[in-house]
Amino acid sequence: MNNNLVKAVKIRKLYFWDRLNVLRAGLLGANDGIISVSGIVLGATGANLDPHTLFITGISGMLAGACSMAGGEWMSVSAQRDLQVETMTGENILTTIDNPKLHKKDLLMPVHAAFTSFLSFVMGAIIPLLAITLSTPHWRVFNTALVMGISLCLNAIISTIGSHVSVVKTISRNIVVGFLTIVITYLLAVLLAP
Repeated sequence: MNNNLVKAVKIRKLYFWDRLNVLRAGLLGANDGIISVSGIVLGATGANLDPHTLFITGISGMLAGACSMAGGEWMSVSAQRDLQVETMTGENILTTIDNPKLHKKDLLMPVHAAFTSFLSFVMGAIIPLLAITLSTPHWRVFNTALVMGISLCLNAIISTIGSHVSVVKTISRNIVVGFLTIVITYLLAVLLAP
């Protein structure tokens, strides 16, 4: 087999892992944004907070969650990258390849995963935040729970495209986690509210 072809296949295969990592960060970030902010705003609703405070609580939760997710991705992918460098250096992979820039494409990029996670968390969080903000007080809980459920179903469907993973199982898991979260936060807020 041609040497250049082997190198090209290695580049494509290894670069694929960074793209896969970014996709994973995006799907998890959106999912977490939908569930976390739904729980926060419904918890705030259960505590009978006024609309202005409810909105500020949702925005604060969205930004804190997005920063937390991005930071977590940064640390996690940095640790994976460090392990990659150690493994590749130990096997002399970096020194035996002619192209000195090749290793940058081969390695996972923490900034890619962190940025994707931050952005997707915000995009996911905006959904319940808009639902609760634009709903009348009477329909806030119902509309937010409904929008959260639909969003989680769509995210589950997207995450299973091109795989042999059961769409029904993925949707079921997402829905169970999402609704457990909002039920717990809402009931806890109702119990603790003055």
